[in-house]
Amino acid sequence: MTEFTKIPPQAIEIEEAILGALMIEANTFERVQGILRPESFYRAENRAIYEIIANLAKQSKPIDLLVVVQELQSRDKLEEIGGPAYIADLTSRVGSAAHLEYHAKVVAQKAMLRELIRISSELQAKAFDESNDVDELITDASKAIDEITSSVGGHSGRTQYEVIKSALSEIEQDCIQAQKGQAPGITTGFATVDKYTGGWRPTNLIILAARPGVGKTSLALHFAKVAASQGKWVNFYGLEMTSEDLTRIMIAGESGVNRSSLRDGKVDSEWNSIHKATGNLYDLPILWYDQAGITADQIAANTRKNAKRGQCDMVIVDYLQLLTPTDKKAIREQQVSLMTRTLKKAGLESKVPIILLSQLNREASESQPKLHHLRESGAIEQDADIVVFPWIDLENNYQLIIAKNRRGITGMIEIKPQHDMTRFREAGTQWPEYNVDEFVESLK
Repeated sequence: MTEFTKIPPQAIEIEEAILGALMIEANTFERVQGILRPESFYRAENRAIYEIIANLAKQSKPIDLLVVVQELQSRDKLEEIGGPAYIADLTSRVGSAAHLEYHAKVVAQKAMLRELIRISSELQAKAFDESNDVDELITDASKAIDEITSSVGGHSGRTQYEVIKSALSEIEQDCIQAQKGQAPGITTGFATVDKYTGGWRPTNLIILAARPGVGKTSLALHFAKVAASQGKWVNFYGLEMTSEDLTRIMIAGESGVNRSSLRDGKVDSEWNSIHKATGNLYDLPILWYDQAGITADQIAANTRKNAKRGQCDMVIVDYLQLLTPTDKKAIREQQVSLMTRTLKKAGLESKVPIILLSQLNREASESQPKLHHLRESGAIEQDADIVVFPWIDLENNYQLIIAKNRRGITGMIEIKPQHDMTRFREAGTQWPEYNVDEFVESLK
């Protein structure tokens, strides 16, 4: 049997059993309304009947054979579905509404399979047309598959018992971390920031925003290294610099070698420190992405894929304004809104924190940064769980301003950067010591 003569996935007998059960037992519709929609049914007659039942339930009207027949008749649809005899036949086949939710899930799954077939056929036709952009096709495929569960079958929700059980499990895990002296989330490397935020928590969208030259990229690399040192997989999207350039900054911070020296190749007696530093960094679980033209949809797709593989515990994007918009015709604020919400959704679905770097407008160069200084600020401020502003004040003090924090407190924390901003420490703490002699001895 060829692909074009195959019968689409369906479960007509189960469709009929569901409709019959809804009409013979009162107050059963709410058991399936979060699972099924009219388009979930394969037969047009069954779709029409379910739509009538859904409308009756919405109006709080009784649902039985006589009412459904009357409603179909009033809409001139009774003969289309086979007349009163078809409705009577549906109810005569069912004794009770037992296993109704299970049957509804079967019908919803068949509908999902049909939708997958439709989408794959459309994508195949577009793929044969070489005038279509490959990146756009991949993005379309990812979005279409992502939307299937919401367009067909929906989500039946979770009971209070299930949510409380999950919440208690999270609290227990947080307590275990606290007993170890660790933040509940991925530690930031700064004790006070961990205290304020609880670390970078799963599902959080963290905005790290500053004017150029304040060191937001270096700070993001600090967060990446600290997380990876805990064994957390970091997906780092460097849209402004190559992965090699970003790694040079990381090596400079780890080795204590001046960043400019590494950049300009002026390294002589410091090679021992560099080799020790790279030895510490070699096995860090970081995936680097620096391809031009990447979209928020592509990052979301990578996040889902890598999270399923166990290779994504945190995402860092440097930076928002360099992402390629999916809809190039939309106004800028709409583009930014779509990008931030796409990344927010990706973090929620994959249960990972996403650190999104962003620029501040020119007004921020004249005073302490505020939320309204975020460029295209409406959607960024709304979608963010945490907003952090790295800032150098008039006295040349480096501050981290936590301006928004949904799950914690806001405030200002003093940070001490190395002079070329390749590594950071909290005020009152010491730089890590580098024992080069011990490293050289290990090589013998």
